[in-house]
Amino acid sequence: MEKFTVKTCKTVRLTFGITLSVYTVILGALFIWQILDIYLGGVAAGLTSPFDYMDVKSRTRGILAAPFWIWIALIFVGLILFEIFPVKQKRQTMDDPVYILNRLKKRLPKQVSEDLKDSFDFVKREERTLLILKVICLLAGVAGCIYSVIYLATPSNFPNVDKTADMLNLALHVLTFAAAVFIIACGVAYFEAFSAKRQLPYVKKLIAGTKPPAVTENKISAFFDNKYFILGVRIAVLCVGVAFIIAGALNGSVSEVFNKAIRICTECIGLG
Repeated sequence: MEKFTVKTCKTVRLTFGITLSVYTVILGALFIWQILDIYLGGVAAGLTSPFDYMDVKSRTRGILAAPFWIWIALIFVGLILFEIFPVKQKRQTMDDPVYILNRLKKRLPKQVSEDLKDSFDFVKREERTLLILKVICLLAGVAGCIYSVIYLATPSNFPNVDKTADMLNLALHVLTFAAAVFIIACGVAYFEAFSAKRQLPYVKKLIAGTKPPAVTENKISAFFDNKYFILGVRIAVLCVGVAFIIAGALNGSVSEVFNKAIRICTECIGLG
């Protein structure tokens, strides 16, 4: 018997999620207000260099420290609540042909009799076709990334005459590849679902006409799928992340990051 009902767990998780979301929006609004306060204060003082804004920043330092650490604490509270009030994730339904096909294929034999050879060859052809399409999609993505890097690394593509035109050309060249890869990926996903529906009758026929293989327990897979192992990995990653955050806060990195953010806003993005 579960300690908490599914409805109770979902209610607690939903309530906390809404609370954290609202608090995050409020905290973001406060950060924006502080940035604007620093910027407008610098404008009123006649500052032109981002380094001069450090003096303006010093008068607002620490205003949002308490709300920020409360937000961090809420995240830790959420991690604890999500472990106390677990909700089982819904598995893929048996209406999904790809899911059904992948489950059935685990029972396929490596060799079949002559009367089932045509069905076996058809399934293998469909697998090869899907593999080729996935490789094409991967190669298209890699080619798009390489082309984008080459385009960005070529100074002649940015003549510094019209920044807007330069950015539009960049978007045209990069987004064209991105759109092509997206369309190819959608096509592969559609073909996979279509192919799964075509393969199902043949796979079921192959399973019905052959003796099912003996199921052996894979101890390595069982170890990595163990919920305590997964929980331990999550806790370890969380501890490492917290340790790095604390180390960065102690060595003064927070101030450096804030200073860099000011430079980005005032120099790169064009604020001011």
